[in-house]
Amino acid sequence: MDCVSDTGDVFIGYAALLKWKAFTLKYSSVLERPNDQPTEVRTSLVKFSTPQVTDSLLHWSSDSLGVNGTWKALCAPVERTLFESEAGDIKWRCLQPRAAADIYIGRERRLLRGLGYAEHIAITIAPWQLPIEELRWGRFLSERDSWVWIDWRGPHPLRLVLKNGVEAEAAEVNDSEVSLDEGRQILRLEEKQILREGALINTALSAIPGIGKILPLRSLNTYECKWRSRGLLEDSASPEVGEGWAIHEIVRWVERSDETKNAR
Repeated sequence: MDCVSDTGDVFIGYAALLKWKAFTLKYSSVLERPNDQPTEVRTSLVKFSTPQVTDSLLHWSSDSLGVNGTWKALCAPVERTLFESEAGDIKWRCLQPRAAADIYIGRERRLLRGLGYAEHIAITIAPWQLPIEELRWGRFLSERDSWVWIDWRGPHPLRLVLKNGVEAEAAEVNDSEVSLDEGRQILRLEEKQILREGALINTALSAIPGIGKILPLRSLNTYECKWRSRGLLEDSASPEVGEGWAIHEIVRWVERSDETKNAR
């Protein structure tokens, strides 16, 4: 679940449940970045709160993380099975491609209000077995538009772009732009601000005790870079330029040869 205010303040919330063999982990985390200030991350492994979805509303609160937020859907949900094999699958539910979010943060109940996004991912295949070498994901929201993209590269390539909830053919997806309709519609990602960067063992997984003894190197050394960018939406059929905020990321898994080398 996320939200970016009109002035560029960022909130991202995570609620996850992991079960693997005899290991069970309940994980919730909040990433905050006021515009042009350092990123703050808070994580809880004890008190876990599941987001509640009722009709067009999603509510998530966590006393341990100091957050109480509501997302009201402005677009219909979308579901896709992104990968399926004998080893497991990946089911993606874009619960709210575009939403109006009100999030109260901290004891002082500071309000962060803006356009937001919410998704749910169910993975039954071990993450280190994913047939992906590089992933780009992102979402752009404005008062009129919602773009969501997933771009996998590797043995199982996949490119999915949703424009206002409808699947569209993408000509290009990279860290600076997403283009559709043979380049006639272009979303430019400018003024990129890094929200978090590094190997997962040093970022998202750093608060989990003993995780280095549980997960393989391919998962621990996975590199991520997450940005908040100013999005400019250009359409050759219109002189107007749409403006909004984007949250997007790139994830790179280590090569298996590198993993073997590191293990030695």
